[in-house]
Amino acid sequence: MRYMKEILRKNKTWVLAYLAIGLFNAFMANYKADCFQGIVDGLPQRTITIYGILLYGVVLVLNYGMNYLDEYPTAKLANEIYLDFKLLALQKISRMDYAEYQKLGTGKLVQQIENGANAGKGVLYNFWFCVVRQLVPTIFFSLFFIWKIDQKITCFLLAGYIIVFIVTNLLLKGLYQIKEKILTNEEQLNHYLVRGFMEMPVFRMKKQFPNEMKRASGAKRIIVASKVKMTMIHEAFFTIFALLVACLDVGILLYAWNNSQLSVGAVVALITLIDNAYTPIAIFNVIYIQYKLDKTAWKRFAGLLDLKEDRQLQEGGMFHAFSHEIRVENVSFSYGNIVIDNKIDSKNILNHVNLTIRKGEKVAFVGESGSGKSTLAKILIGLLKYESGEILIDDKPLRKLSLESLYEKVSYLSQDTPVFDGTIRENLVFDNKFSDNKFSDDALRASLEATQLLPLLESLDSGLDTRIGEKGTCLSGGEKQRLALARLWFDHAEIVILDEATSALDNVTESIVMKNVLAQVNDAAVIAIAHRLASIRDFDKIYVFREGGIVGSGTFAELLEKNAYFQELYQKEKDLSGDTWTKNQNEKTTLSI
Repeated sequence: MRYMKEILRKNKTWVLAYLAIGLFNAFMANYKADCFQGIVDGLPQRTITIYGILLYGVVLVLNYGMNYLDEYPTAKLANEIYLDFKLLALQKISRMDYAEYQKLGTGKLVQQIENGANAGKGVLYNFWFCVVRQLVPTIFFSLFFIWKIDQKITCFLLAGYIIVFIVTNLLLKGLYQIKEKILTNEEQLNHYLVRGFMEMPVFRMKKQFPNEMKRASGAKRIIVASKVKMTMIHEAFFTIFALLVACLDVGILLYAWNNSQLSVGAVVALITLIDNAYTPIAIFNVIYIQYKLDKTAWKRFAGLLDLKEDRQLQEGGMFHAFSHEIRVENVSFSYGNIVIDNKIDSKNILNHVNLTIRKGEKVAFVGESGSGKSTLAKILIGLLKYESGEILIDDKPLRKLSLESLYEKVSYLSQDTPVFDGTIRENLVFDNKFSDNKFSDDALRASLEATQLLPLLESLDSGLDTRIGEKGTCLSGGEKQRLALARLWFDHAEIVILDEATSALDNVTESIVMKNVLAQVNDAAVIAIAHRLASIRDFDKIYVFREGGIVGSGTFAELLEKNAYFQELYQKEKDLSGDTWTKNQNEKTTLSI
């Protein structure tokens, strides 16, 4: 409920106005029936005055006018609440613990947020607001005016509420399971849709789309069948309720026929007021059923909002500048709750790692896949939390630093090529483009020239304002990586981490781009994770990872001479691509001779 309270506080003024208008309209809807009774009873005896008729006209004008005015807060609050719940989800993602983030699937997450925002609006706006401002007041005022006419009829109507309550509970039992099935299959269908879009080239080549369509169609059939069942159950309730109200109307006429004390105006008013008294019950039962069903979707959404947050983002000491070194002292890390041999276990990724990276030093991590290189990179920037040992940045423990202040001095390019659906300009400088024209077009073009993207830019009609598609689908793998690298010209970072940041580039382009990148970040500590050893030959220091530990460190030449595992990695690369560097060195030696 705390999330709903947060939304209520945010929209407090409009909520109060919405409730006040609703209470007024509920009173007027019943008061006009009372006024009409007086007019009908007064007409035969001519006891009604012109002022009474004018009063009735004023009541009608007020009622219809306020109903119209009610449309504005109705539309505003409905959309505000729905979108505020979506913004809560985005806010949550911004603070979410990285380990929790890794477990989420995009397609299911999108559908979960969509269903959750709709469910939150349903619970808060469609149910509670409706009950408080419309249903309860309408029932209260209608029963009050019925009581004024005939107390026996009031008691009889109250007994009818019990019948409606019993019917509602019978219907609810069947609807819960149907709603759960719909939610599950909607998330599954959305999962297939998003996966098909994101993996289109692979699925097309592997002829996977027929299988995806088969799975998605299966989910669709279940959704359609379940929604049809829900509709029929809802309509069954309305049919039963309509029959009940019809019986009551006939009963009132029979009661009036046997009771000469009821005037014509009283009978007309009773029929109107009974409709006012029972229509909210019908509405309540429908929205209550939907409310209970929405609670199912809301629980899933609340589960997302309750995921663990990274409190270190804002808590901890401020990191102002990097001046000396990063020390990793005896750090270990493991992923918990992983299924290994059909058993839940933990998988050790890093074991007692020690290393030092100094300001201005260019350091590389090498080793086979799964040796812990990328994991250590994520630990160094606080995405993953180390379990034992310590990481010191200028002698300050990383775990005691505010990560948001640290990120002002860090650039991190992951192996997933971090470009997003936006323009080239936005991908370079994000929203900094709005801060007093901080970065000129010439500066942006210079960064693209340094990363060998200027020919691409000049071929685009919209230039820097060209949209690149979701995750850069309009660009090649190498173009996406170079666009991400061009950000380094605007970050002014003091710690730069490049995780396979040039893996999609050819050797010649990689050599040119990396030379320009390293010149740009010359004063920063650079940590590069690479499988292509040729790209880190000139680095100051290379750490060799194997099965979560460091088995060697030194320059490229030192490791090639003394470290057997590094020699093995080098030989594998040499066998695959040929030793171009050695060949070039031999040519130079021959020429000098």
